Amino acid sequence: MGKSNGVPGVDKYFGNEGNPRVTNQYLAAVSKVEANKMNESIIRLDNESSLRNSSFFSFWNDPHNSCNTNFKCVANFSTGWDDNTSIQISTMKSDNNNWSSIFGNEVSVKPNERYELITHLKHNNWSTQSHVKLEGFNETSKHWFQIEKCPPATNESLEWNEYKCVITMEPNVTKVKAVLNAGWSSQEGQEAVAWFDSLYMIKFKPFVIDPNLKAEVVYQGLVGPVSMQFLGPDDFLVIENNGTVQRITNGKQVSQPLLLLDVAENQGLLGIAIQKKVDRNQTGITNDHAYVFLYYTANEKESDITQGKEGVSNRLYRYELVDDKLVNPKKLLELPAEYDHNGGPLLIGPDKHSVYLSVGDLENQSYKVIAHKALNNKTGMQPDGSGGILRVTLDGEPVRGGLGNRYPVNLYYAYGIRECFGMDFDPVTGTLWNTENGGNWGDEINLVNEGFNGGWNKVQGIWRNVGPNFPTASDITYNPSDLENFDGKGKYRSPEFTWNHTVAPTALKFLSTDKLGKQYENDMLVANVNNGRIYHFNLNDNRNALLLNGLLIDKVANSERELDNLIFAKGFGVITDLKLGYDGYLYVVVYNEGKIFRISPLF
Repeated sequence: MGKSNGVPGVDKYFGNEGNPRVTNQYLAAVSKVEANKMNESIIRLDNESSLRNSSFFSFWNDPHNSCNTNFKCVANFSTGWDDNTSIQISTMKSDNNNWSSIFGNEVSVKPNERYELITHLKHNNWSTQSHVKLEGFNETSKHWFQIEKCPPATNESLEWNEYKCVITMEPNVTKVKAVLNAGWSSQEGQEAVAWFDSLYMIKFKPFVIDPNLKAEVVYQGLVGPVSMQFLGPDDFLVIENNGTVQRITNGKQVSQPLLLLDVAENQGLLGIAIQKKVDRNQTGITNDHAYVFLYYTANEKESDITQGKEGVSNRLYRYELVDDKLVNPKKLLELPAEYDHNGGPLLIGPDKHSVYLSVGDLENQSYKVIAHKALNNKTGMQPDGSGGILRVTLDGEPVRGGLGNRYPVNLYYAYGIRECFGMDFDPVTGTLWNTENGGNWGDEINLVNEGFNGGWNKVQGIWRNVGPNFPTASDITYNPSDLENFDGKGKYRSPEFTWNHTVAPTALKFLSTDKLGKQYENDMLVANVNNGRIYHFNLNDNRNALLLNGLLIDKVANSERELDNLIFAKGFGVITDLKLGYDGYLYVVVYNEGKIFRISPLF
């Protein structure tokens, strides 16, 4: 994924897929509780009553006198998004980068919180590059700056279109305003016309679809939390992206961090796993202790690794938890690192004697990747530990199997993986599943057996890799023939589910409990970044595929609307982890707000 919102490896979301209009009719169709929550969260960036009852400029400002020079600006009472009212801006100018720049009034927002900006535009044949710009005010610098263009450019359709852009407010932004940027004429001598209507933001608020469940904050005040692991009831560790490990017990943070690592900027501390051990000495005395495994991008190299970015490396360390301190560090792995796509999630295997680590394809700052054999370059160099899921013992030794006998090929459990932020073992079968992020398309959910080849960088989703372009039907490939198979040890398997338009899936968790309801027991939950949702998937009787029907029977989500029946919860912001507590309830880690939520029964 690209770099934005301060979240390692996560893209901003932009979409215009014909989603339901947020009108009175729509609100009436959803539950009364949800409608009330939605109304409370709406922040208007326009004022329709000012068009009807006063004048255009009672709300909108024209500091550059555009409406009296290059543009005509009027209220239109014959067309609109959900009524017959809109703002019409036209021009005969065909100069590039000549925008109207009509400013709305300021509205207050909260730093670090997540919003969905929703705009509605229509244009004629000659209007080009029209959009709504959102500007934010930085309280530190005292300057206004562009946060987002929504849409980035006018859609080709000449009808009214709805555009949605998800935004995380930067730490010092306290107010925003909309700017109507009608563009120029694509043909000299022809008048370009753009219409704007119904501009607003919706603040993300956690909401569980099941009326018998609730979401509540159990801890807040963290700085960029990435993942968590439970030690016991009401007792868990949280890793923060800046390199700190915090312990939260009975809702209170231990006075000092358990550990502070020197991590590389942009990536940082990425994964945590815990395995409790009971040792018995020769006299029969037992010693209970916990191994804590941490995966992070270090701000230095300790070995002679030549691949990857200079001065950084990815490391897997094992610590022991003793008296609120992480001690006895043991380096298990040191691998090449890059600017992005360093991976992150850690898992203890079902045998309790192995650690699984997902490492991305190591994308550099120019968005380039060196494609080796584990990334399906059959003539490339030998794998370097990236682009796959690695498996080692609790002491960091290779587990029998892998893709070959030599290091680090003998570490690979799976390969051909671009960037994974979530994986979990099926509690019934013990089979591994993961999520994978595509670029602008092709996010995946995969069933990952040993030797699994995800196809990257030749295949993403169900399409061949077409680079920065969007794939078409002719690019679909279920049985690619040009992949590396490591002398038959690797086998390609197409995704069990694919998003055509990226949602940036993160955590994947099986609900190995009935505490949230018998209907969810052993089902799969998948979180995402782009719209803060948690999706709910049932598995088939053999538990080797997802139970999908209707428009999803082809295993591909082509629009947001197709996902409506899969939504378990929404409005959480940037979700980076899902965990089950000792109480059997679901815990949700939200990166941008520094919060941990708990989903539990309402009563």
